[in-house]
Amino acid sequence: MPAAQVSRLHLEIAHVLFLDVVGYSRLLVNEQREIVQQLNDIVRATPQFQQSSAAGKLIRIATGDGMALVFFQSPEEPVHCAMEIAKALKSHPTIGLRMGVHSGPVDQVKDLNNQTNVAGVGINIAQRLMDCGDTGHILLSKRVAEDLAQDRLWQPLLHELGETELKHGTRVEVVNLYSDEVGNPRRPTRLSHLQRSAEPKPSDASATPDKSIAVLAFVNMSNDPENEFFSDGIAEEIINALTKVKALRVASRTSSFGFKGKSDDIGEVGRKLKVHTVLEGSVRKAGNRLRVTAQLIDVANGYHLWSERYDRQLEDVFQIQEEIAGNIVHALRLVLGEDEKRALEKPRTENVQAYEYYLRGRQIQHQMRRSALQYARRMFDRAIEIDPNFARAHAGIADCCSFLYMYWDSSKANLEAADASSKRALGVDPASAEAHTSRGVALTLRKDFEGARREFDISLALNPKLFEAHYFYARACLTEGKFEEALSRYRNAWHVRPEDYQAMLLSMDALAKLGRQDEVMEAARRGIQLADAHLELNPDDARAWYLSAAALIRLGRTDEALERSRRAFAVDPDDPAVLYNVACNYSLAGFRNEAINHLQKALQNGFGHREWLENDAALDPIREDPHFQALLRKM
Repeated sequence: MPAAQVSRLHLEIAHVLFLDVVGYSRLLVNEQREIVQQLNDIVRATPQFQQSSAAGKLIRIATGDGMALVFFQSPEEPVHCAMEIAKALKSHPTIGLRMGVHSGPVDQVKDLNNQTNVAGVGINIAQRLMDCGDTGHILLSKRVAEDLAQDRLWQPLLHELGETELKHGTRVEVVNLYSDEVGNPRRPTRLSHLQRSAEPKPSDASATPDKSIAVLAFVNMSNDPENEFFSDGIAEEIINALTKVKALRVASRTSSFGFKGKSDDIGEVGRKLKVHTVLEGSVRKAGNRLRVTAQLIDVANGYHLWSERYDRQLEDVFQIQEEIAGNIVHALRLVLGEDEKRALEKPRTENVQAYEYYLRGRQIQHQMRRSALQYARRMFDRAIEIDPNFARAHAGIADCCSFLYMYWDSSKANLEAADASSKRALGVDPASAEAHTSRGVALTLRKDFEGARREFDISLALNPKLFEAHYFYARACLTEGKFEEALSRYRNAWHVRPEDYQAMLLSMDALAKLGRQDEVMEAARRGIQLADAHLELNPDDARAWYLSAAALIRLGRTDEALERSRRAFAVDPDDPAVLYNVACNYSLAGFRNEAINHLQKALQNGFGHREWLENDAALDPIREDPHFQALLRKM
């Protein structure tokens, strides 16, 4: 690519078609000139090129032996264009062309000639995909293929080839696009080593991958038990860093921390969490001194693969976390791409005091209760008072306000705070996948689905393994009424975190809307199994109790469902979100009075989502009840 002067990072999702002439360097100079001219004429004549160009939504970049076409409206644009070019080439048999397509983040920049150019992962991966092909191939990234597969018209053209390692260690799943008319059905020479892949089955995703790890909560060895937030925070930060390593499956914080304070041996931990290695450690914090120990253990035999003790100053905490993550990668013999290396090295904040407040907020935010979120927000506020450019603290405030709005307090103040804080987080760090996810959630609450979709797309391009991005993208699609896409996004979330019960159980709503009752029943059964495994480690998770109760009602197991609803209520009898969901379960089970009573308590305790009461299908059995109508009038 031509050299470019980058003024500031401004990421946006682009859909890139990269193409070049096979064997170009073997041609004579005059032959090269003729081929390039013919190719330019062919490309300019395609309907998709003309349509996108006329809309001002196309950037054209010459590359000598080919070109890059950067579209901005839809992942279908570059694919349509590729197919139109391929059809036109049938009358130009002397031009051998290969093409690659990828969607990802790019930044528009000016080159030395002051011409618009494009830089970023989106265009780099498109070029490397193209490089994998032979003459006639149209190779797509799995990301593009999954978007296309939402339309059944594309599905017969998509043929998975498997995962391969591209330049700089980046791993990408490759899909070959071809039909009877266009493309090359043969396996590319450079990918001949790959086995043909099939759509993963549920059992495949839940099996134990070779490269897998659980990071247990670090033990607080400090004299002050209140410092537990700090030891928990270090372990969580290591989890978040390792999650960015594409070839490593990392058990979620919720699952790993479920063993906190328990005496299970490492073999049992590995079996329950389906991992081959476990990291455990301890933290002693005394004044400005910090001692951190960590050991990586092979689950199969209990041997230490690596261990280390760090005696440092408190301000070195960021370097310690980075070194631990790097040593794990080395011990497991993982090869990192440049983007993964940068993600592991990315600084959080330079101020340790701000970081401590942030960790306090994160620790309690996971409780997902109204008072916990309010306290977490205060901690994030204090972190920002010390470091106004702490992006993750801004994102933390946005998330707290979004969740408060969603489940407890649908006030304008929460909506506006989520909007403002998510904007601020992106302003400070536009390359943060977490910040883009926070922004996507905030925009979903404002019914700006197009804007939310853009943010979730950027987030997943930056970190395809970010569970929250997949999960909240699915919920946004469901709210928007795009049920097929919601189902696909829920399944993506589950594949990223196979132990999660929420994505599986909530996918029932999308399946029910699509009229796929057999699959609803299967999702209910599998979701209950996942919830049971989660509740074994986290028995105080009211959400797992009431969501699995709803699944049992769908299966006709009413008595079990009511018992789980009672367990949810017992965990937090004053929480309006718990009360509302328990009311929904009683409604579905046909217990009208109990449903009305729990709904009334939910409203008394601050539940304010009139829209939910008006539209939630779970409340249909009591919708005509005079008491329900009276509650609705009071809102």
